[in-house]
Amino acid sequence: MKIKIMMLLTAVLLLTGCSSFREIDISEDGETRRITTEDTNEIDIPANPESIVLFRTIDPGNAALLGFDVSGINEGLENNGTVEDAFGTEVTYLETGDLESLKEIKPDLIVTYSPDEYFEEYQKIAPSIRITYSSGIMSPFSPRAYLTQLYYLGVILNKEDEANKIGDEWEAETTVLKRELNEQADDKQALVAVEHEDGYLLYNEYMSYGTEAVYDVLGFQIDESAKNDLQENLFDVKQPEDFKAFETDYIFVNVENTTDEALQQQFSEALGIPAAHVILLNRDDYITNDLISVRKQTEYIVDKVNEADAD
Repeated sequence: MKIKIMMLLTAVLLLTGCSSFREIDISEDGETRRITTEDTNEIDIPANPESIVLFRTIDPGNAALLGFDVSGINEGLENNGTVEDAFGTEVTYLETGDLESLKEIKPDLIVTYSPDEYFEEYQKIAPSIRITYSSGIMSPFSPRAYLTQLYYLGVILNKEDEANKIGDEWEAETTVLKRELNEQADDKQALVAVEHEDGYLLYNEYMSYGTEAVYDVLGFQIDESAKNDLQENLFDVKQPEDFKAFETDYIFVNVENTTDEALQQQFSEALGIPAAHVILLNRDDYITNDLISVRKQTEYIVDKVNEADAD
């Protein structure tokens, strides 16, 4: 549950964010790069890091896209399909703040989220960078926060050109993916919810769990009353009946059990929509918003929405 709240906290910072991630110098032997970070600090990092630890959930998938293996990642991704496909068993899952396990990996670069209470401790082990999950007005991909994060990692890993190319190609691909819907989503409304130990949390745009696929790629709209609720009650845990306050054509619910027909019926009755329009997503696979995951999420959602429309 800690990983979910952490992602919510970092996503709250989305609308701020001005980054100065850029390389400013490189050593004569080419082994060390100096970059500036979003808090305008300068840091020396390996030009070709060999033991990378990534505590942010978005970064492992993006690192794989950029051609990197990683040594350690956040333990919240232990059952994530993208991570398993990319790294198999050749990766260590770490709890944030587990300094002893971190030391055993012997990282030469650590990337974490901001704020991270253990950041100063990480700095004693290896060069460490913290990143806010934001769209960044200096990013070539603003306001797409998930593409901005790919770009930031590209700068850090000396793969800025590759990150720019991947992002540009993706922006062209989104048009193709959207056209695969039998009925275009621009005039349809959708909600995204995530199972919590006591109920469900409503999620906003660019907050992972499939929100990028739903709102950015496919172009579903979100009800104004839901937007207002998110501004005022972002961390409120809701029951299915509480969602009846919102208008929607679809709801995508991230759960552990994706075959829970009783839950589908609950949301169907609360929202007044067909049960087929209550689409259950695997919360372990949908927790991340790296580009690999967003593509998979989009393809899955397109198939499910088309199936629902055919019923």
